[in-house]
Parts: sequence; structure tokens; C-alpha cells
Amino acid sequence: MQRYKEIFYGLFIGLGGWVIDAVMHTQMHGRSFWATLLWPEATELFYRLLFVALGLALGWSLWKKNKRERDFRQLAEILQRFHTEIVSPAFLIHGKLQVLLTREDMRLSPAAEEAVRFVYEQSQTIESLAKEKLPMATDS
Repeated sequence: MQRYKEIFYGLFIGLGGWVIDAVMHTQMHGRSFWATLLWPEATELFYRLLFVALGLALGWSLWKKNKRERDFRQLAEILQRFHTEIVSPAFLIHGKLQVLLTREDMRLSPAAEEAVRFVYEQSQTIESLAKEKLPMATDS
């Protein structure tokens, strides 16, 4: 019910229009309120159903708008989490590989050095992409 609250609000608005119309017809025609509310004439029924349909349309429209906003906020949170979870490991991998490449006491074979250099460059690419393409969201 909480998920579709806007649609229920629209339904209640439409039913409120139904009741208001019944009150107006009660005053105009001198019929009892309950008879006018529960057993309307054909034209009254048409207008009251129109009130309910318009209320539901309004509620559905608000629900769609709010759903897009909720989905966008959820996507922004996922992106923020992804950003924070990828930048730190990429930075650490980059640093450790840099140590491997620059230490003189660690003699790597040419093939191992080439592999470490390749991974180092790729970690640098990942880190720069994460910083450029996924900027940290700022609260405004």
C-alpha cells in the first residue's frame, strides 16, 4: 500500500468528489443523503465515475513521477557506492604495482616486469576513469 500511496490518494480524491456531488444533489433534490450517495441516477453516476477516474489518473500520474524520482535516487546511491568502492582499491593496486616497478632490490624477469607494467597502466586507467567519469556526488 505504501508503494502505491499516490494512486490511493487519487482514489480518495475521486471518492471525495463523489461524496461532495452527492451532498449537492441531496440539497438540490431533497432526497436522503444515503439514497443519493449509493443509488445515483444515470447522469449522476456518470459524473461521479468521472470524478473517480480523474482522481485515479491524477494519482497514477503522481505515482509515475515519484517512481522516476525514487529510481533516480536509487541509481545515484548505487553509483556513489560503486565510486567509493572502486577508487580506493584501484589506488592501492596502483601504488603496490608502482612499488614493484621502482624497487631496485626486486629484480623481475622481463616478462614479469612487462606484465606488472601492463597491470600498472590498467590500474592507472581505472583510477583516472573513476575520478573523471564518476565524480563524487556532492550534497547541495
